[in-house]
Amino acid sequence: MTLLQKKMFAEMQDKTIFKKSLEFGSKYIDASYDRNVYPTEEAIKNLDWFDEIMPTETTNPVEVIEKLNQYGSPATVSQIGGRYFGFVNGSVVPVGLAAKLLSSFWDQNTPMYITSPVAAKLENVVQEWLKSIFKLPVETVAGFVSGSSTANLCGLAAARFRLLQNQGWDINQKGFFNAPSIRIIAGKEAHSTVIKTIGLLGFGNDNIQFVDTDEQGRIKADLIPELDDKTLLILAAGNVNSGSFDNFSAICQKAKAVNAWVHIDGAFGLWAGAVKN
Repeated sequence: MTLLQKKMFAEMQDKTIFKKSLEFGSKYIDASYDRNVYPTEEAIKNLDWFDEIMPTETTNPVEVIEKLNQYGSPATVSQIGGRYFGFVNGSVVPVGLAAKLLSSFWDQNTPMYITSPVAAKLENVVQEWLKSIFKLPVETVAGFVSGSSTANLCGLAAARFRLLQNQGWDINQKGFFNAPSIRIIAGKEAHSTVIKTIGLLGFGNDNIQFVDTDEQGRIKADLIPELDDKTLLILAAGNVNSGSFDNFSAICQKAKAVNAWVHIDGAFGLWAGAVKN
């Protein structure tokens, strides 16, 4: 065992820094209901304390935690106190926060079962729960990602692969050069993460055929161009401003008839499926 490893092991055994983190975290929760939601000018100014050149020696770990609490905690946006209404950032459920803390200690790498049996098991359980509350088909398979941006990236990458495969082109092996074309159709109020993803996947944002939307941000179904099996149609379950859904029953029926791919961004509205009357 190296000297550094011995030092890290000793710090693990001492547990002072973990106790400090829990102590500061508990105080943060208590203060979150009274403090400013957005950090004060003084708190933001104090972030300058973190500006330093790369140290050549290790810093006392207790000092690191203390400074993070002293200058970092006041400069956060307090979204856990129930008073934050910016964007669509959520709050926190107490048991979820506690489980997150425990999982941080586990420090699991989760790409496959063999690297973390417990993570694989819990993912399977949650997958079944989601299928149940959203009333999804039994053959539905879930993928767990870091957020809606990554979810759109994965969904549209799958669309790209399948639409090209249907034309006899393996994008993973042959790449985009000389690949058959794919049509992309989206409403003018498609979420920015979808537009960003289309660019990242190499489709080119200039190739999107935008369709007008109504006063609720829904794509106008009667204005959607003729679809075919080379079409990637992007719809939304929950417009970010109005919450309205596109007319899936009419649009998806036409898409299915010609084997077009429909990508539904359900980051907001999909959860309506979990609401019972």
